[in-house]
Order: sequence, then C-alpha cells, then structure tokens
Amino acid sequence: MSRKLISSCPYVKSVTPKTVRYTAEFMRIFEEGVLSGKYGGDVFREHGLPVETIGWQSVRQTMKNWNLKISRGIALSDQTGRPMTRDLTQEEIIARQQAKIEMLQQENDFLRQIRGLERRHQPSKSPSKKGSR
Repeated sequence: MSRKLISSCPYVKSVTPKTVRYTAEFMRIFEEGVLSGKYGGDVFREHGLPVETIGWQSVRQTMKNWNLKISRGIALSDQTGRPMTRDLTQEEIIARQQAKIEMLQQENDFLRQIRGLERRHQPSKSPSKKGSR
C-alpha cells in the first residue's frame, strides 16, 4: 500500500501500514451514497480514493463494517478510542453543539423525506358517498 498516495486523498484522515482512517465527511458521503442505492466501491472511486492501492480486502472490510452500522441505524463516526476525561473549553463545547445541531437537522430532513414518500405511496381513500342512499 502506497501510504503517500493514499494519505494525499482529501477524505483520508490517517494511514498506517495496516489501517486507513477516513474523515467524517467521507463517512457521511458513503452513507448517503449507499442509502441512495449506489455500490460502496463506486462511492470510493467517485471521490478519488484509490481502491486498488488501498486494497480490495481493506475496502471490503470497511464497507462491511459501515453497511452493518447503517443497517442497524448507527451513525458512522470517525471517533475512536477512549472518551476524554478533561473538561472541554467553551470553543469545544460550542463546536460539539453545532455539530450535534447539524446532525439533528440532517436527521429531521431525512425523516421529512421519508414521511413524504410514505404519504405518496399510501392508497388513496375513496370519497365518501354523502347523500346517496
């Protein structure tokens, strides 16, 4: 795996000899692509990630893990490791709250779209026959 080539991609957060970590932005793009019916490998290629260089086995395993989380309704996240034990600064608190607001707005938009689709696909009710006996 050519670490230099892979790490030059904008959607790659870090590269080690065994692991490629992707940005939260790419995880969001991947999730949207998969939910819209695209194949995961195509999402990787469309965004300039060299699947052949990264290795198909690694990409397949990543897609398998992400698809499992998506199917279970778990949000994809680039956060790993233990939680922080130190107190957050005001700027960090604000940044986290803004990220949470953005995520909730996206979730609301998604639910609004689902409700619209459900309304569109419900059988129409027949008009009542008032006055006819």
